[in-house]
Amino acid sequence: MLNSSSDLDPAADPEDGMPGLSRKHRAWVALYSLENPAFDRRQILRENDVTEADLVRHMESWMQLQRQHRQKQR
Repeated sequence: MLNSSSDLDPAADPEDGMPGLSRKHRAWVALYSLENPAFDRRQILRENDVTEADLVRHMESWMQLQRQHRQKQR
């Protein structure tokens, strides 16, 4: 769970109107959750306050993050 102040994004999207994680980071959390097919897609989107469009918008950066993580694991 994300609890420390370092987990908060000071550059969070101003349109979000929500303190805490940016829309990009919430989309990443949702994309990570969606890797488990047992989870309900609509519920994940709702819980992370993101849309399908947000997922599409941030998919490339999510994939890049995953590639970087895999390279570090080698």
